[in-house]
Amino acid sequence: MFELTRHQAQNIVNKMMKDIPYNINIMDRNGIIIGSGNKARVGTLHYGAAEAIKQQKIVEIHSDEEFVKKGINLPIELGGIIVGVVGISGEIEETRPFGNLVKTTVILLIEQSRALEKEKLEEHLKQEFFNTIVQSDTVYSKELTDQAAAYGIQLANPSQIIYAEFPQEISESLIKNVPSFNGPGYSLFFVVQRAKDTEAVLGSIKRQYPAAHIVVSKWNPTISEGYVQTKAALRVLKGVYSTEKTIYYAQCEFIADTSKLLRNDPRAERLAHLLEQNEELVKTLQAYVNCNLNANETANLLMLHRNTLQYRLNKIQAITGKDPKNVMDLVELIFMLVYRIP
Repeated sequence: MFELTRHQAQNIVNKMMKDIPYNINIMDRNGIIIGSGNKARVGTLHYGAAEAIKQQKIVEIHSDEEFVKKGINLPIELGGIIVGVVGISGEIEETRPFGNLVKTTVILLIEQSRALEKEKLEEHLKQEFFNTIVQSDTVYSKELTDQAAAYGIQLANPSQIIYAEFPQEISESLIKNVPSFNGPGYSLFFVVQRAKDTEAVLGSIKRQYPAAHIVVSKWNPTISEGYVQTKAALRVLKGVYSTEKTIYYAQCEFIADTSKLLRNDPRAERLAHLLEQNEELVKTLQAYVNCNLNANETANLLMLHRNTLQYRLNKIQAITGKDPKNVMDLVELIFMLVYRIP
């Protein structure tokens, strides 16, 4: 049986009293006030409501008494069951015209609240499911397989994960035919199981959110593998590239995986922090790598004089002890860029 909560009831009272010039009370199915314009009455028994519940009809109180104030009390029914009472305090002739209007509005607000709670519960269950299947030690039980099927996922089939981070809140109509799950902030994980859907998802994201960062995993037998790949490749995308918005794990597999091995290496950590206070030098190094060490292209990309670029490259070497123009040193600097990203 549905039960009104104090939070729901008080929210409804607050909304209603913006438009109704009388005090409104909402009582639970036992007649206890759980929402009121007079907060001091919350938690007390409303005798008019108790009588309305007992008689299962509208009860009008025409005069104030010791435990009763005049007004109208209307049972709230959902599915033929009384779940509470709404009361309007005041002269009967004045409050009566508002009775059915308030009752109908309260029922609509309750239904809306129930729908939102159901939606939140479903979203929570969906997220719990996703959190389970991205764990590498998860066993695909029949229950989990059935749950996946309800979300449009066949756990026995290979999948590809597309992860997208958006600069703003995401439109609900972004992708409808591919299962997706919330990530941190404004981000989504898409579970693709048909090759033709990959380009469709990528195209839709790029058209609607050109500033979004997008990472695409390889095709894998388990979703957890794709999940790990997207997280690793995202660090490469954000760490190494200054202008690119999309990366495929297959493009950076070695760097992404090796970077994971270096996560607890104190040498990598020391090097990573050397440039963290100088974003200008970080962007210069990124551009230099993106332009395949071509100084002219790098200077043009950054709109710098070549001498200024050379000065910055020398400064990077002075701070880190690694020369960006030396291939062996550059490898360490690339890992430094990746290591900076949490």
